[in-house]
Amino acid sequence: MKRRTIVFLITLSAILTFQLERAEGLFAATLHYAHPKLERREVRIPIRDFSLTDQSNKIFKFHSFKGRVLLVDFAYTTCPDVCPLMTAAMRSVQDELTPAERKLVHLIMVTTDPEIDSPAVLASYAKRYHVDLSNWSFLTGDEPSLAQVWKNFGVGVKKIARGLVDHTPLTAIIDQNGVMRFGYYGTAPDSKMVLRDMRRLLSPN
Repeated sequence: MKRRTIVFLITLSAILTFQLERAEGLFAATLHYAHPKLERREVRIPIRDFSLTDQSNKIFKFHSFKGRVLLVDFAYTTCPDVCPLMTAAMRSVQDELTPAERKLVHLIMVTTDPEIDSPAVLASYAKRYHVDLSNWSFLTGDEPSLAQVWKNFGVGVKKIARGLVDHTPLTAIIDQNGVMRFGYYGTAPDSKMVLRDMRRLLSPN
């Protein structure tokens, strides 16, 4: 009986330790996003060309979208905190674009968790948010290719556990020449602010 009790206690201890480590990881990720307010920056950062794979398993080439204003964010589908808010903010921007503006604007989500976010998973994620895929691409790829894109945008990515990633919460606006002009850091930006900045690029005069 004593032996069974000892085995039970050891097993229980192992389970509790695992759950505690998982909770600490979640808490650490949440702290990363606990910014007191959104930080909006006006910048001029040329973005290097890249190729990734979209939610339809088709090749996405960044240079093919020159001439359009791009709204880009970095997120992942199992994110427990800020990513859903960022996606919802992007959806709000898309909803508020006029039909004419939709032809001049393209939205992009770049995953920070390629281990989980396959094209099929991204397609399901897009469907969950009822997005219009005519001008919105959800991108994944192998980690080396994605790492170059993350670096290009100044996005830090650190895996904590399977399905849990700590990353720089960035939403960015890219102008028609492939230059990053606005960056929103810390939380999901207000859609009206994003639209105002995008429209400055769409109608520079």
